[in-house]
Amino acid sequence: MHRLALLPVVLAGALLFPGGGAFAQDGDAIAPLRPVRIGDQFSFTFEVVVPPGTTVEVDTASPLWEPAHVVSIDAIESLERPTGRLVTVRLTLAAFNIGDVQFRPALLIISGSEVEARSLPAVDLRVVATLGATEPLSLSPLPAPQPIAGARPPWVIPTILGAAAAVAALFAWLVRRFARRLASRPRAIPASVEEAPPTTDLSGAAASLNSDPVAAYRTLASTVRAALASRYGFPARALTTTELERRMEAEGVDRWQARLVGGLLEECDAVVYAGYRPASERRLADLNMAREILEAG
Repeated sequence: MHRLALLPVVLAGALLFPGGGAFAQDGDAIAPLRPVRIGDQFSFTFEVVVPPGTTVEVDTASPLWEPAHVVSIDAIESLERPTGRLVTVRLTLAAFNIGDVQFRPALLIISGSEVEARSLPAVDLRVVATLGATEPLSLSPLPAPQPIAGARPPWVIPTILGAAAAVAALFAWLVRRFARRLASRPRAIPASVEEAPPTTDLSGAAASLNSDPVAAYRTLASTVRAALASRYGFPARALTTTELERRMEAEGVDRWQARLVGGLLEECDAVVYAGYRPASERRLADLNMAREILEAG
C-alpha cells in the first residue's frame, strides 16, 4: 500500500488513541463476515502479531466495537513464530443496527506494567432485518375464541378441596407425632471440636490452572476469603468483592493490600461467572498474587 494512502488511517488512529495507541501490524488478519440478522449472535475471529512475552486482552469497553457488541470472549490462543507471537482471538458478537455497518476490533497489549492500545482495520458487516421484504410490519390478529363442548361437574371442586384438607390434616398429625418422638429422645452432648485453621495449599488450583480455569479460580477465591476471615475476624465469605475491600480498609488493613485482594477476587469472579479466560501468563500471575496474599499474614 502506498504511504500516502495510509495517511488518513494514521490520522484517525491518532485521534482515537492519543499518546498510546497502535495500529494493525504486518501479519494481522481478520476473517470475513457473512450477513447476519439483527440481534443474532455470530462468531468473529482475528489474528494479531505481538512481541514475545506480551499478553493480549480484548478491550470490550472501547467504542471502536460499536455498532457491534462483544457478547463473550470464547478463546485467546497464541503461537510462537520467528517473526513474533501470533495470537488468535475468537469472540461472539451481536449487532442491532440494520444496514451496512463497520466496527474496529480494539485490543490491549500488556507487557509488564505497560499497556498499549491497538486497533485493527475496520470490518464491514451487513445486518439484515428478521422479516422479509414483502412481509407486513404488523402483528396478525388472533383467531376468535371458540366454545368447547362439555363442562366441569359441580362436585369436582368440593371433592378436590375436601381431599386437600384431609391430606393437610394427616400431614399435620404425622409432623406432630414425629416431633413428640424426637423431643422425647435423650440428647447427646457433642464434644467440643477445635476449628481447623484455614488451608493455604494452592497445589490443586495450580494443577488445574490451564485445564479447568473455572475450578482453579474458584479455589483461589475461596482460599483467599477463608484466610482473610481467619486473619481479620470478619465474614469474608459472605461479603462481595467491593464490600470486602471496603471492610479491609475500614479495619485498618493496608490500602495497597486491600486493593490487591480486590483485584484478584474481581479476576476470579470474571473467570467463574462471566466466562472470561485470561492468558496463561495472567493465570500464573494471579496464582502468585494469591500466594503473596496468603503469605502476607
